[in-house]
Amino acid sequence: MTNTANTESSLHGVWIDALVPLNAELNIDELRLVSHLRNLSAKGFEKFVLFGYGGEGASFSIQEKLSTLKHVMAEGVEPGHLCMGVSTSALPDAVSLICQSHDKGIKRFLICPPLHYQSLVSRGATDYFEQLIRRVGPIDWQLYIHQLGGTADLPEASLAELFQSHSQVFSGIVDQDSHINHTMDLMKSFSGRVQVIPTHEPNYKGLKPQTVVSVMANFIPNVVTHILANDMPPQATKTAGMKIRLPDERVLELEKFLADYPAIAAMKLMLAQHYRQAEWEFVRPPQASLGKEAKESLMKAFKSFNLAANE
Repeated sequence: MTNTANTESSLHGVWIDALVPLNAELNIDELRLVSHLRNLSAKGFEKFVLFGYGGEGASFSIQEKLSTLKHVMAEGVEPGHLCMGVSTSALPDAVSLICQSHDKGIKRFLICPPLHYQSLVSRGATDYFEQLIRRVGPIDWQLYIHQLGGTADLPEASLAELFQSHSQVFSGIVDQDSHINHTMDLMKSFSGRVQVIPTHEPNYKGLKPQTVVSVMANFIPNVVTHILANDMPPQATKTAGMKIRLPDERVLELEKFLADYPAIAAMKLMLAQHYRQAEWEFVRPPQASLGKEAKESLMKAFKSFNLAANE
C-alpha cells in the first residue's frame, strides 16, 4: 500500500535542520534566526526544520517554539516551507504544539519517540503515537517519525503497524542514525510506502536520496545539493596546482574535524566564524559547550576548511 494522500505535499529536496541562535541569557534570538533563514533563502534554500536535532528541539518549551514560529512567519517564511520538531514524552504537550502550530498553517511535524527513565518496550512507544494521532484528531497533517539512532527508536514492526493503521497521516521516517546500513534497511522495508529520509551527510552519496534533512546545510547547502544531484558545482572548490575537492569530499573533511567535539556546539561555532557573530556560539544545556582549547582547535580547523561563498 502506497501513501498516496501525501505524495504531492511530502518533503522533497534539501530541508535544512536549522541551528537556533541564542542570546547571552540562553533565550532564542529570534531576530538572528530570521537573518540566518533569510541568508539561506537568498541562496535558494527555503525549506527548514525548526527545533529538530540541530535546532536543540528538546531544550525548548512549547511557548518558546510557538513564539519563534510566529516571529519567523511574520517575517515572511511560508508555513509550507516549515516542518516543526516535536520532542516530548508528555502527550498533552505534543498535542498542544501540533494543534497550535497547525492553526498557524504548519502541516508537517517531525516527532521523536518518547524518552523515559528506562528503555521502553515497543508496545509503549507504539501506543504513544496511537494516542497522539487520536488526540490530534482528523486534521490535515503529516507525521514524520524521527529515529534518533538509539534505544528509544521504534522497531520496524511498530513502524509498519503504525503505517497500516494511519497511512493517511504517517508520511515518513527521518533517520538520524549514522550507519548507512541502518538507513538502507529502512529504505528496503518501506519502499513504496513511506519516505525514509537520511540525515547523515557522509551517507548521501551511497544512498542517493531525493530528500534529506541536513544540519550541515546551515553552512554548505550547495555542497549538499550537488551530492544529491551527483554533479560537480559550477565553481568547484579548488586552488591552482591542487586537487579539486568534490562535494562529498568536502562533507567528509568537515565530518572529520567535527567528530571529536559536541556536534551542535561545534557547528554553531562554525556559523559564529562564518557570520563573525560570537553570539552564535551559545548552546542551551544540556547541550555541551566548548572549552577554550576545543574552540581554538576548531577555529584553526575551520580556517583550513576555507568555506567558500558558493558552497
